[in-house]
Amino acid sequence: MSSKLRLIIFLTFVLMFLIAAPLLVLYTAGYRLDIASGRIVHTAVLNMTSVPRNANVLIDGEQEYDRTPSVIETVLPGEHEIKLEKDEYISWKQNLFFKSRETTFADVILFLDKEPVPVQHLNILASGVSPSGDKLIYLTQESSWLEMWSTEGDESSTQLLMRLSFNRSSHYTISFSPQGDYVLLVREYGSLHELVPVETNSNVPSTLSMELADVDSYWWDVEDDNLLYVKADNETLKVDIKAYTKELIITDLSVITSFEERNIILSEHNNRSVLSFLDEEIASIITYLPLGNYTFIPTPSPLIGLFDSQHNRLILIDTNNREQPILLNEMAVRWTWNKNGQQLLYTSDFDLRLYQRDQHQTHTITRLSEKIDQIAWYPKGSVVLYQAAGTTFALAIKDPQPDHLPLITDTPGQVLILDEGDVMLLMGEDGTIWQRELQK
Repeated sequence: MSSKLRLIIFLTFVLMFLIAAPLLVLYTAGYRLDIASGRIVHTAVLNMTSVPRNANVLIDGEQEYDRTPSVIETVLPGEHEIKLEKDEYISWKQNLFFKSRETTFADVILFLDKEPVPVQHLNILASGVSPSGDKLIYLTQESSWLEMWSTEGDESSTQLLMRLSFNRSSHYTISFSPQGDYVLLVREYGSLHELVPVETNSNVPSTLSMELADVDSYWWDVEDDNLLYVKADNETLKVDIKAYTKELIITDLSVITSFEERNIILSEHNNRSVLSFLDEEIASIITYLPLGNYTFIPTPSPLIGLFDSQHNRLILIDTNNREQPILLNEMAVRWTWNKNGQQLLYTSDFDLRLYQRDQHQTHTITRLSEKIDQIAWYPKGSVVLYQAAGTTFALAIKDPQPDHLPLITDTPGQVLILDEGDVMLLMGEDGTIWQRELQK
C-alpha cells in the first residue's frame, strides 16, 4: 500500500472520528435529530407507571421495549400519542405534550375488560352504603318481619343485624354514622318517629330505641361515632349509643357537635347564623354565616364542615384562621374526601369539582349534560367514580384529556368498591346486585 493511500485512509478515520465523537456525545447527552424540523433537539423524558404493572408502552403507535414502570428518555419534544396495552385490560390512550429537557409523568389505572354479571336479587325496602364505600346495609320484608342485613358482597360477610315487626303504613329510612360503626333505622308513622340505632359490626341489636313525636331533625356527631342528636318539640336530645344514655341539652341552638374535645354549636342571632365554640355555656364566636338549614359534616382536622340544605352550600371553616376562617363556600349536593384528607371531590349536579386542601385551590374536572347521581374515590391512583343517567364511569382526574370510561351501563343503583378496588358491586334499583371485576 502506498504512503499516499495510507494517508488518505488515516485522514478518513480522523474525519470520521471528528464527526462521530461529537454526535456520540450529543446522543449520550440526550440530543436527537428531529427529522420533521431538520434540527437537533434535546429530548424529553416519559416517566410511565401503571396499575397493574408490566403494560406495553406505545408512542405514536410504535412499540417500546420497556414495560411499566418505565422511564423513556428519548421522546422528541412536541405532542405524542401515548398508549398502554395489557392482555385482558382496557387499553389507555392519551395525547401528551412533551417539553425539551423536562419529564412528563403518567400514572395510569387499567381496568379489566369484563362485563358485569348479576349475582343476587333482593326485595329491598331501603338501603345505604357505608362511608368507607365497602359495606351495604339494606332492609327487606320477610313475612310479617322487617329485617336489616349487612353485606360486603359475599355470603360469608352477609349477616342479619336486626328484626322488627313490619308495618305497611310506615316509611323506613337508614343513615350511617360518620365512621360507619352504627346505622340508624328511622320508622315514620303519622306524627311519630321510632329511631333504632344498630351496630354494623355486630348482630346483637341495640335496646336503645326511641319513639318520639314531632321530630324536627336528627344528626350524628361528626367526631364521636357513638353520639346521636335528636331535635324534637324544640328540645335537643343527646344520645350516647354505647353508654345507653340520653341527655337533654338546654342550650338554644340549631345544631351541635363535638370537635377536638370541645363542643361547637350553630345558633341564630340578629338574622344570622353564628358558629361558636361552647365552653361551660359560654360561647366563643368562630364566624358568622347567612341563615340556612345547616348540618355538620365530617371533615379532616382542624377543619369544620357544614352543609346548608336550604341553599345547597358546602362550607369549610379553618378554626386556626380567625381572620378569614371560611376556606370554601360552594354549591354542592354531594361530596367525598379522599383517604389522605387532602382532596375534596364534590358536585352541584352537572359538574365535578376538586378542592386541593394543601394548595387551597379549586378546579373543575368535567362538566356533563346529565345529572350526576353518585361520586366516589377509587382506592388506587387519582381516579374517581361517578354515576350519571344510570351508567357508572371511571375518570382519571390527572389526565389532560380525561377519558370517561364506562364500567357498568344502564344500571342505576348504589356502588360499593371491595377488595381494595379489585371488585365493584352495584345494588340496582330493582334489587339486583351486579358484580364487575376491575382488577386481579
